[in-house]
Amino acid sequence: MRKLLESVEINAPREIVWEALCDFGDVAAWAPYMRISHLVGKQETGVGTRRAMQHEFGFRFEEEVTAWLEEEGYDFDVFRAPWPLTGVRESWRMESAGPRKVRVTTRVDYETRLGPLGTLLDAALVHFVVRREMRSGVRGLKAYVERQDQGATD
Repeated sequence: MRKLLESVEINAPREIVWEALCDFGDVAAWAPYMRISHLVGKQETGVGTRRAMQHEFGFRFEEEVTAWLEEEGYDFDVFRAPWPLTGVRESWRMESAGPRKVRVTTRVDYETRLGPLGTLLDAALVHFVVRREMRSGVRGLKAYVERQDQGATD
């Protein structure tokens, strides 16, 4: 199983960062590669919350929260992950990094289909694409939250 981590420091109060993260259905507001995102069902927070999304490349997938730590983060499983990924799990966590500064870390764990061929494909390409998307996601969250905070203080 491949494990990848990405982090970013966000210059904003913890409450504003959590407000963006805990809006599980609206990840498209800050994740640059997501075109559409929305909740599936009536649940808005906590374990069991689901969202559906459409990626900029056109594929669609769903995610379901498997762990929810109020004002700290959450974990979720990805359903119908793009080929050749399988068993995709992701987590987002926040921690204080100073006054008005929060470190957000995302972790993605995944496997690839096709046995040894999938392992080679991962080494040659897949993990670079996944890492690029993770980096884009944390940077998108940073930009979004810092704009929200700036608007709140103006």
